[in-house]
Amino acid sequence: MDFQEFVDEIQKESNNRIQKLHGFANQLWKNRKWLPIDCQNKCLEAWDDLQIDLECKISPLVPVKEENLVTNLIFGSGSFTTGEFQAKQYNRVKQYAFKPPVILQGIVSNKSNTHGSNAFNVCKKYKVPLIELDFIDWFRENIDKGETNPIRASRYWFNKNDPTRPDTKEIAKRFKIRQNQFHKELGEILSKKISNPTSIASARGYNFQISSNIFRKTSLLHVNDTHPADLTFINPETKQKLYAGWQSGAVQMMVNDLHENFRSSLIEIEFMDTIDQIDELDEGVLLSLGKGVSIEPHSSITAKEIQTAMKIMDDNFFCTLEPTGLILLWGITDKKFPVVYHGLDGNEITVNQKLVIVGDKIRSGVNAWAENLEKDMKEIENFLIS
Repeated sequence: MDFQEFVDEIQKESNNRIQKLHGFANQLWKNRKWLPIDCQNKCLEAWDDLQIDLECKISPLVPVKEENLVTNLIFGSGSFTTGEFQAKQYNRVKQYAFKPPVILQGIVSNKSNTHGSNAFNVCKKYKVPLIELDFIDWFRENIDKGETNPIRASRYWFNKNDPTRPDTKEIAKRFKIRQNQFHKELGEILSKKISNPTSIASARGYNFQISSNIFRKTSLLHVNDTHPADLTFINPETKQKLYAGWQSGAVQMMVNDLHENFRSSLIEIEFMDTIDQIDELDEGVLLSLGKGVSIEPHSSITAKEIQTAMKIMDDNFFCTLEPTGLILLWGITDKKFPVVYHGLDGNEITVNQKLVIVGDKIRSGVNAWAENLEKDMKEIENFLIS
């Protein structure tokens, strides 16, 4: 089987998995004519009992207020393939929902069409607002007009052992440029174009870490990111994720460790507002796991090709959770508990972190939601409908 045949098979299975989400959402938002508050009230009722058992508080990942819409912004920087897929799912939900559970407010990009972003075309296609500030042009206008590569010149994340890592003063300077100055100005544009509060920010290929400066004039409740690697694998000594990093680089690390199954992760991310956070890459709470794709060890398929297949199988699946409103089933504890992950040798590794609740079930670590989709979909169906 060549790579294109492999991708075609992945696409078929991906479509089937995504259809399961839409089929369930159809029952909620069309057949039963539920509103987001109905879904959340059902969860809060179940969490009341769980809170007593766990002796903690469980809060909705995306709080719903009866008088307010649940809203979403999609952030990206380049081709916008996953961002466009998510925008497309909103149109699909509109075709069957009595009232769409989540509204797409717009698309945010730190690149213009001139410098490689497809955000303008996606916004035009799906008729949503574009919030855009081209970092390359902004950098040359405000920082250094002669810089040939502003992205590289402002990079502040380096591996701790990287010999090319700049000194602390230079990293602080670069951090301030991106996270304070640039994102503050991007936030000004956002506040002028979007008047309603934002419930969810979806990082879909956004090449900067999101900071609170973007949302100084509009509130934000939750940010998530699709990550191109399996974040259930932990370093037993440091308790950090083994496959943190960007794009195919994270996949390549899994290739180097001779993995046969490659799956993506959906994680909650926090604002990166202080420089001491820069080494906490991809350490957010694991919200969901993809099915992944299987590759034989020493295969000729490259890490970039594996990443392409994972986007189809897993990222597209994750990008359907917001439009279908199923993200409203997620809750998080305020206290930390032992959560099971694993190392390369398969041994369990326990990490203390907040528990993730989906519906009325705990779904954390290696047991993150969609690890077994058939079982997990049946559980939320029994919880909400049966």
